[in-house]
Amino acid sequence: MTGDRNMHDESTLAGQDDGDLARLLAATGTRDQPSERVAREVRAAVEAEWKKSVATRRRRRQYASWAAAAGVAVAAVALWVARPMYLAASGPVASLARVVGEVQVDAGDGHWIPVATGSVINAAAVIRTGSGGRAAIGMKDGVELRLDSDTQLAFNDAREASLSKGAVYVDSGSGAGAPAADFVLATPIGSVHHLGTQYEARLTDGDLHVGVREGRVEVGTARGPVLAGAGELLTISDTSASRSRLAPSASRWKWVNEVTPPFSIEGRSVDEFLAWAGRETGRSIVYSSPAAERQARSVTLRGTVEGLAPDLAVSAVLATTSLQPVVGDEQITIDAGGR
Repeated sequence: MTGDRNMHDESTLAGQDDGDLARLLAATGTRDQPSERVAREVRAAVEAEWKKSVATRRRRRQYASWAAAAGVAVAAVALWVARPMYLAASGPVASLARVVGEVQVDAGDGHWIPVATGSVINAAAVIRTGSGGRAAIGMKDGVELRLDSDTQLAFNDAREASLSKGAVYVDSGSGAGAPAADFVLATPIGSVHHLGTQYEARLTDGDLHVGVREGRVEVGTARGPVLAGAGELLTISDTSASRSRLAPSASRWKWVNEVTPPFSIEGRSVDEFLAWAGRETGRSIVYSSPAAERQARSVTLRGTVEGLAPDLAVSAVLATTSLQPVVGDEQITIDAGGR
């Protein structure tokens, strides 16, 4: 299309030049005719000059077209480079799996509005729980958070949140051998990085307490990283760090079970349910006999345990079978009793 327009412009210019030459000859009258050789040389010189002029005009038009195209390309590249800034972390990063008591989110104008189970949490949102409130939160990548009472947490993005007060329980997933999703919990004392685990981070009187129920954590501090494994409780201040023992079934974890996210037992085996209950209570599941284990794997459950704490759910579910639980401090033993 551009080439046709250029040819039309050039033909028009050539026609205007021929008309001007005809009028000039008519005004000046007849001249002596040059020899054929001289005429050929003149025509050749004129033609060469005309082609040079046309080529010059064509180059100018092409340069202008190229410049415009280059400008569009540069603008497109600039927009693509700037795209991460315009598309900063935003949109949903989590949702509330369970709400107990008073739980609110900052509306952004200094006002706090109540939220309920199923509410979506966007990036940059700040959520807080009241004196009797707790919340269970599911992150987009599968990490589960639980907020204790009097807690405030800001969601920086889908993989990082900042704790300013209270306590957060982090569960990176229960799949054995499965890679743990990335999640960082920032606090005024240090940032907690899980290494496939369940842990609680609590701020108390300016100290950070990190209890590890399963797996390991690394806490980045101003003095360097501090590691802890299952059964340990780290206490970190601005000037020191200490550790002590913390059993996975200790009373310190009791609040976590009071805001357990719903677990669907419909269509699952007793064995699957018990694996969930054991992990929720910090106890290992032990079968007293191969027959008890076979039965647990063969029985399919129906119904729901929503609203029940895991230890109560164990009693309620196994009451519908011939299996009998014996709950101890560190394990739940399953017997194949008769009904």
